[in-house]
Amino acid sequence: MASPSLSVPYALLPSIQQTHLIDDDDDPITIDRSIFSLSENKRYEWTNMLMGHVGAWCVGSSHGWIVLLDQNGVPLLLNPSSSTTINVPPLPLSFLHPVTYSYFAEYLRKTFIVKATLMCSSSPSSYILAIIYGSNNKIAYCNSATWVELSHDTQSYCDIVFSNNYLYALKQDGSVEVWNICGQIPERLILLTPTVEETDEDEKPYLGDKFSRNLYLVVSAKEIFLVIRFIGNFVNDDGLVVEEGDLLSSEDTQPLICPYRTKYFTVYKLDFGDKKWKKMRSLHDKVLFLGANESVSMDAKACLGCEGNSIYFTDDRWEEMTLDYMYGGHDWGVFSFQEKCVKSLIQCANRIDPPPIWVVP
Repeated sequence: MASPSLSVPYALLPSIQQTHLIDDDDDPITIDRSIFSLSENKRYEWTNMLMGHVGAWCVGSSHGWIVLLDQNGVPLLLNPSSSTTINVPPLPLSFLHPVTYSYFAEYLRKTFIVKATLMCSSSPSSYILAIIYGSNNKIAYCNSATWVELSHDTQSYCDIVFSNNYLYALKQDGSVEVWNICGQIPERLILLTPTVEETDEDEKPYLGDKFSRNLYLVVSAKEIFLVIRFIGNFVNDDGLVVEEGDLLSSEDTQPLICPYRTKYFTVYKLDFGDKKWKKMRSLHDKVLFLGANESVSMDAKACLGCEGNSIYFTDDRWEEMTLDYMYGGHDWGVFSFQEKCVKSLIQCANRIDPPPIWVVP
């Protein structure tokens, strides 16, 4: 199948034939995928998309490429529209320390890489692949031949993105680093630690213990955005965020199933002069795509079927989505900035495995 919608962002999903959770990565159906076309609001089957890569697990997408880990945990790049494959050197054993390759491949492969992004190049063979990885959320990159770890700070990172051949990295405190990794030795050129505007009334309901936050970095032309995603840790059937203690009652020994759900987003724009993250009241005609993919901003007019002033997101809580009661991969949809609410894009089974990922050519 070759969909007419590959020129615009689409979501990569499990095969339509996959009606249950498949534990066996050797099952041939794992080479099939489907895509959800935004322009047509329709899902298409894509048979044999991962032909030759049975059981490969997608850990990210960038510039139309998807980043996979094969069954042995070895990375590879695949361009679905051209079927071009690029083999990437295995992750160094030092990255996996103290576990072995076999343990990593069997138990950690689906959660180890938090984010993967590519530096665009006219020649696919001269790629640079950067990743956030491990329990400490470190950054490393591979320049076609060798893996290099960025070791500059102990604080963990939450997002990375390439722009103009520089690597931008976001840390948990909202600070931004800019790295030149094209030379023999990586060099940190800029460290910005902007202050954040005070919380407003709209955001306050999402700041308690019942919510978790994911942070994203979007670099667009000369603008830099910080996006905060507020996720209710336990959300009931009525859409209400509840306490964990409410999941058990004296009458029922089985806990209620209340999976996490994204409830709200806040977007800040970097004011270079004031060194401050300033809250945006509107995205205007922009559309953001967030999740396991490289964080991207696009003009809504260039995305058929997309609503402007919106954020399209997919589930990227790798650790939580492997828990049975959390319905892995389910937390995806579109957040309307104007209406301040989340809408679903497609009705799927409770568990989506592998989880949806945006592919943005």
